[in-house]
Amino acid sequence: MKHIVDFIEQLERDEHSFTIWVYARNGKFSPFADKGKTSTTKALQKAIDQNLQVVVELQTPAEHSSYLILTEVHIVVPVLFHQGQVHSMGKSLAA
Repeated sequence: MKHIVDFIEQLERDEHSFTIWVYARNGKFSPFADKGKTSTTKALQKAIDQNLQVVVELQTPAEHSSYLILTEVHIVVPVLFHQGQVHSMGKSLAA
């Protein structure tokens, strides 16, 4: 199990390119930054500080391509994410 901080450190260590999405409404997420731009871990920390639900969509190959960060309970969950919506969740990666 990992904490959100450990997840962010892993993103930095593995040099992943990613896009940040934040919960908008009605089960949909919207991009946190300009569409098409790769996000930084500094921007991710800002998104986490300002939002309760954040999706990280990896642009580089990885075991899972998207993760849902639930900031209130400090967990990171792999998800199936498509067109701004979470379609299913996997096993928790952090506590």
